[in-house]
Amino acid sequence: MMSSENSQSTLWTPGRIIASAIVFALIATVGYTLFSGHREEAADLKLLLPGTPISNSPSAKVPADVDVRTLDGNTIKLSSYRGKVVVMDFWATWCVPCRQETPQLARIARENHDRGVEVIGLHIDDRGKSSVNDIRKFIDSYGIGYTVGFATDDMFTSYLGTEDDTIPQTLVFSRDGKLIKHLIGYGPSHGKALDEAVNQALASS
Repeated sequence: MMSSENSQSTLWTPGRIIASAIVFALIATVGYTLFSGHREEAADLKLLLPGTPISNSPSAKVPADVDVRTLDGNTIKLSSYRGKVVVMDFWATWCVPCRQETPQLARIARENHDRGVEVIGLHIDDRGKSSVNDIRKFIDSYGIGYTVGFATDDMFTSYLGTEDDTIPQTLVFSRDGKLIKHLIGYGPSHGKALDEAVNQALASS
């Protein structure tokens, strides 16, 4: 008769432990997808960059062309970026997925600026949770060389709606001002999707 100790050792072999871990991870992933309501990508791509004519897209949505305050004390209008590929990112210093995405955004800006790509980081209004000094330290730490501005609540909802307040949320606009990708959050699949969206926008120019 097999002893209890030997029986337990035989039951939990390394292969069975790994298989059980995989099954548990799959169940957790499916459960999160079904019950959290979180999306990785928005399907509605009718948003246009301010200043984009809507004659060919009557159902499109064009946010107001407001003055966006930048970290250096100036203001920008997003309509002035028409003719460029625009990567617009809503983020915050304390957001862990934002920290994961920022190096990629810095690389995209650095490698593609001469090709007409503009990355704009829009820090959300977090009610003073992040000071201007916090943002400057973040910029220095991650080597950000692109424009950083501040998004009001109205601007956040104008571009992202009210259904999902997840950050980061990253929008990629083509040179003609049309939204071609809207990524929500930042996970293993987002890095490739973001690079592909930028390349798609450049190729269609």
